[in-house]
Amino acid sequence: MNTPYKIILAGLISLCSFNAGLAQDVKMCGTYEMTKKLLDTNPELRKEYLEGLKKDDEADKAAFANGYKTGEGKSMLTLYTIPVVFHILHLGGTENISDAQIKDEITILNNDFRKLNADISAVVPAFTSVAADCEIEFRLAQKDPSGNCTNGIDRIYSTETNIGDDGSKLNQWPRNQYLNIWVVKAISSGAAGYAYTPGSVAGGGSAANDGIVILSTYVGSIGTGHVATSRALTHEIGHYLNLQHTWGPTNQPGCDGTATLTTDPCWSPGPFPAAGPIDNCSYDDGVTDTPNTRGWTSCNLTGNTCGALDNVQNYMDYSYCSNMYTTGQKTRMRSALTSTTASRNNLWTAANLTATGLSTPSVLCLADFQSSKTTNTVCQGDSLTFTDLSWNGNPTSWSWTFGGGTPATSTDSMPTIIYNTPGVYNVSMTVSNASGSVSATKTGYITVYPNTATYAAPFYSEGFEGSAIPNVDWNVNNANSGTNTWTQTSTAAATGTKSVSIINASTYDGMVDELISPPINMTAITGSSPTLTFKVAHAQKTSTSSDKLQVYVSTNCAQTWILRKTISGVSLSTAGVVSTSFVPTASQWATQSINLTGYAGVSSLFVMFRFTSNAGNNIYLDDINIAGTLGVQDEISSNLNFNVYPNPAEDNTVIAFTLLENNKTDISICDVVGRKIAIVYSGELGAGEHQYTIADNAKLSAGVYFVKLTVAGESFTKKLIVN
Repeated sequence: MNTPYKIILAGLISLCSFNAGLAQDVKMCGTYEMTKKLLDTNPELRKEYLEGLKKDDEADKAAFANGYKTGEGKSMLTLYTIPVVFHILHLGGTENISDAQIKDEITILNNDFRKLNADISAVVPAFTSVAADCEIEFRLAQKDPSGNCTNGIDRIYSTETNIGDDGSKLNQWPRNQYLNIWVVKAISSGAAGYAYTPGSVAGGGSAANDGIVILSTYVGSIGTGHVATSRALTHEIGHYLNLQHTWGPTNQPGCDGTATLTTDPCWSPGPFPAAGPIDNCSYDDGVTDTPNTRGWTSCNLTGNTCGALDNVQNYMDYSYCSNMYTTGQKTRMRSALTSTTASRNNLWTAANLTATGLSTPSVLCLADFQSSKTTNTVCQGDSLTFTDLSWNGNPTSWSWTFGGGTPATSTDSMPTIIYNTPGVYNVSMTVSNASGSVSATKTGYITVYPNTATYAAPFYSEGFEGSAIPNVDWNVNNANSGTNTWTQTSTAAATGTKSVSIINASTYDGMVDELISPPINMTAITGSSPTLTFKVAHAQKTSTSSDKLQVYVSTNCAQTWILRKTISGVSLSTAGVVSTSFVPTASQWATQSINLTGYAGVSSLFVMFRFTSNAGNNIYLDDINIAGTLGVQDEISSNLNFNVYPNPAEDNTVIAFTLLENNKTDISICDVVGRKIAIVYSGELGAGEHQYTIADNAKLSAGVYFVKLTVAGESFTKKLIVN
């Protein structure tokens, strides 16, 4: 049927709602309300739109009459490839879906549009002859609008993820080159996704609205997605390519003309359609081989609502058993791709495929790889497997180099490497194909932990005065691959001149960063209650900020972790609320302690500091120590001001400390296993400040040592690095 209602609404916005739980109460969308508002507020757009609709409708009819016949199978027409960019709007939560989930959705789309979906065999006999291979494919763009290498995934940190409307269409790439898809956490209308048909965004300054908005949980069948909802984008792209719902241009299936209340979704306030109850059987979707239907929200394969068997399995229905497009729908979509309306006709051209990096053969533009462990750590004697993640063209050869690994080189596409020697190592890879080669080197990428402890308590302390981290002792795991993570800084320090920090004022919520110690032998610890102490400085950005610092330990070479302490929000803050980027003063450090009872006999203990950002501010750590039972030591330590500098040292080293009263004092130099190798001072000292200089570093060879200061029988240590 070609009623006025069908003509007017055939290209308007569709806001389609899908029920993730497969329940029957499919929530209504806002098509009619948005359509009426759009036309009422923009008379010029209405005029352009209606004129364009008439032309498109006539062109579609002609194409169907002269183009495809039922039962032909694959027509082997020009394959239309559409470059796609996914804009992931997120706040660091689960809405920031993985690359793998997006690639899974691309596979689903290609299977659905090429009639390669596994459930195509389930199409009922009445419609098998019109089930179509649409000969349309989708590929993630490999070059951005500036010609730079991309994987077709654009991640944007924005609160718009909680809004999900046209104002959320950030960083739109040119619509004549890319299909823009915005993935969000929520959509204001309550829908799962929506798209604009070509005619509704053809003029009137509406190009910026073009594209698709979809919920993150309706993308793909893995991760946060689900098989039951993974066809939502197949449906929305149907709208993007000028298809309507099988029952016509409303968002409400099931309307039978019996509505009596003006608040009923099946009641129209007019003028399109005329005011009154809606009967979907009176309207058409503009496709010849899809029978008129009232539409379904369940999978009734024998449904007959308008006098003929309904095509319940159509992707443009709400039945949740969709598995096909018809030949007529194929005609209409391919016609949209050859029309100048909304620039769809440029997407698949050879020139655009070259511009977006999808030409054949594709040119390699970026080398990348990952290890089989997200922390990129391994225990001595264990192995890691490496995977090529290079972008664009498919590599045909690989050349790997593994510092500290066995084998040290490989030409495999996915090599497995054994690491027998503790240390921090680089990994390099070069990939090649007919177009050329690209290379990547990741410095300090792999950390190999020893099977025996590097240091022995109670002689372990860390003031981060040595080399930058990560280093041979301390490893950093930047779990979210953000630009800010744990780094050494000279901006602030509890003692000495350096500490470690995260500049959290410019990161986003949900960022997780881990700082991991070297293995520490606890068997020589004094007392029955070993204690970990550290100094921390932090400020809340607002009174509701709740950044979190957690401390974990591991007894199995950092393979699994045990939570020992959590500090967050007000409890973590040492400086109240600071709205600017926080830098602590000397008085804004606090000492935290953790009882390690039960770990005194552990021969190799790892400590991890995990920081999770939540609308907060910078955090600083310094003076990490492991010692025996606390008691008198607490009081002495709080006033001792024990420091060793410069550190690392080239020549002389100064040992400085303060005593509040006369005390027996011993100063010695120990090696990493706690053996005393030099005595600096031993005897009674009076109250006040004291300094001792190790001239020419007492002929110490280059390496790591500990300065042990014992006051009133309580011992304190500082690490000393001699270059």
